[in-house]
Amino acid sequence: MVQEVREVPGVPGVLVLAATALESKLLQSAGAKVVVTGVGSVNTAHALTQHLAKNGTPSLVVQTGVAGAYVPAEVAVGSVLLADTEIYGDLGVLTPHGWQPMEEIGIPLLEASLSHPARFNYFPLDARLVERAEAAAGNLVERTGKFLTVSQVTGVRAVGDVLYKRFGALCESMEGAAAAHVCAMHGVPFLEVRGISNLVEDRDRSKWRLLEAANAAQTAVMKILANL
Repeated sequence: MVQEVREVPGVPGVLVLAATALESKLLQSAGAKVVVTGVGSVNTAHALTQHLAKNGTPSLVVQTGVAGAYVPAEVAVGSVLLADTEIYGDLGVLTPHGWQPMEEIGIPLLEASLSHPARFNYFPLDARLVERAEAAAGNLVERTGKFLTVSQVTGVRAVGDVLYKRFGALCESMEGAAAAHVCAMHGVPFLEVRGISNLVEDRDRSKWRLLEAANAAQTAVMKILANL
């Protein structure tokens, strides 16, 4: 569902993506143009592509929502993080010698063009745009770094630790790499801001802080867009 009320002050033509209504309620109330995509990479890619086809290219796409932070990354629940790279965490090959990324297959997810090299698992965000967003957010963003996108929530601490060691990502979600991928295909600037709702440890929903994390991320997005 697309909500179009008025432009967010600061940056015209911005489209915000969120997987659920919970992760976008404050932004919609503030007048943001929001697409609630549904959970997961397929829903995200479909919703964004459909919006681009119907409405043309926005000046900026911002993915927001909650995420789980890897314990070795030492990020506190309630913190807000900014992505500088999005990574597909489970596209690749499982071999007798362990998991290997898409380069092992030799077929890129996005072919090289004049504007970018071939992309396999990693989708780096525009460094200058990320720096501007970091400055605009001020102390609302705790850290900037790599984000990982997975098809299943990691509810086992040992598995989360392996993913952290493999990719060096701060946190995981189920949508970000798909949004970054579609934006790269269409040449649309992309940012991702997420609030940490839980640590990636042995699953215990009683420790999760979904609303707190969602609201913190949205507050940071509003500040970024007002000051970018």
